[in-house]
Amino acid sequence: MERDVFISYSHKDKAVADAICAKLEKHGIRCWYAPRDIVPGADWAASIVEAIKSVKVMILIFTDYSNSSQQVLREVNTAVANGVVIVPFKLTETLPSEGMEYYLSTVHWLDAMNRPLERSIAQLDALVSSLLAGSEIPIDNEPIVTPPPRPRWLIPAIALAIAALVGLGAFLGPRLMGGGAGESGSEAVSSGGGTLETIAIPTSGNAQVSNPENSGTQGNLQCNYQNGGYAASDGEWFYYRSNDRMSIYKMRLDGSEKTKLNDQQSSYIGVIDGYVYYYASGGNSGVWRMKTDGSQQTCIYSGTLEDMCIVDGRIYFKNSLDGLKLYSMELDGTDVHREGDLDHLYYLAFWDGKMYWSNQDDGGTLYRANYDGSEATRLTDNAVDTVRITDGWVFYNDLGDYHSYLMNAETLETYEVLFDGIYGTTISSWGIIGGSSSNDLKLYRNDLGSRAMNPILDIKAENVSVAEGYLFYYNEDDRQVYMVDVYGENNQVL
Repeated sequence: MERDVFISYSHKDKAVADAICAKLEKHGIRCWYAPRDIVPGADWAASIVEAIKSVKVMILIFTDYSNSSQQVLREVNTAVANGVVIVPFKLTETLPSEGMEYYLSTVHWLDAMNRPLERSIAQLDALVSSLLAGSEIPIDNEPIVTPPPRPRWLIPAIALAIAALVGLGAFLGPRLMGGGAGESGSEAVSSGGGTLETIAIPTSGNAQVSNPENSGTQGNLQCNYQNGGYAASDGEWFYYRSNDRMSIYKMRLDGSEKTKLNDQQSSYIGVIDGYVYYYASGGNSGVWRMKTDGSQQTCIYSGTLEDMCIVDGRIYFKNSLDGLKLYSMELDGTDVHREGDLDHLYYLAFWDGKMYWSNQDDGGTLYRANYDGSEATRLTDNAVDTVRITDGWVFYNDLGDYHSYLMNAETLETYEVLFDGIYGTTISSWGIIGGSSSNDLKLYRNDLGSRAMNPILDIKAENVSVAEGYLFYYNEDDRQVYMVDVYGENNQVL
């Protein structure tokens, strides 16, 4: 079937791509985007090139993730070479990388940052309809702008999906507080009796996963790290990212003694041996650590990165200044080195000295290898996404049938676990939790070993972290961070 529009996006912005595609196709605009429209068994790269050549318009979902994606850059290059009209849908303040700027310096942009996403998508729908019909381009309060000239600059930070989708403005304003990054000590903001209840671990169901807390990482569950690391627990305290300029707070498990620990835009939180490790974005981007009381805040690595986690006493991350190749370092910031030459390690996960990832250069199939890239082995025939590992089992969504599977990391035996694709997935003692692909990515949970999906929240919750039976998540509707228990009760803004 012929298509009108090609949607180019980073895999981390899939929720936005889904929303745009649904809106346009509702009004009869035929869209093409991977992996939905790649025929099973077809060559991935060839399918994308053929699709771009066949359309009239490319929608580029421009975020910090797509800005640094070589795959997206290749798609833009192909569009320019074939005379396809490019409409960047701008969701970040970040200016285009030098590679992107080369192709996009003369196109018009749709600024979708400072208005509700639904309204911006509606304007995009109207704009694309006009482009396809050759009619006058509609203007809605002048949302279509051209980026101003700018000086040369360093490659931009790979920011959080939250900053990419809504910008930083929603977190500023009434919640601004004094102080700056790098201050020592903490600030108690509330105390007294707690209000949070202890959430019991479900006892129903049997599963291959016998110890879902054994996730192969330290200081936090691996799934939490992969979702941005919004919260962690040391058994006494929650440590979490707040709505106060994305800074880290802590509170006791009963909700008492809420205390501010830093004043930085923080993510990838892990707590080990009396230290909180985290990535700070913004003016002093890098890996930081501090004592659990907020003192001794120290930058142990300066630079921008993605997918940070702690494995076997070392901090691993993809270095955005070196093609998103894998790096590691000691917990004090020493012995920083690149682990190998592999890049574009999508859905990167770790287990027992091996790394697992979705290989987009091979159609998105599942691979594993040593950290240096040696002994690389292809593990699936179909494309996969949302790779997660716990207790020696590799969870993934199979894009051939859009069901979820568990693969034994030792024997490679594979079991179908859900008749649905689950995104932003976390696996813990409280079950498998994530956005349902069959129900608009709204938040669901299933007990381990059960096929039943139980609704938690009737919203698209992003960047979900699970700690002590509570979910810490970002709400797209009001652009705030919340916590709720795994049954959808005790929902409260942080």
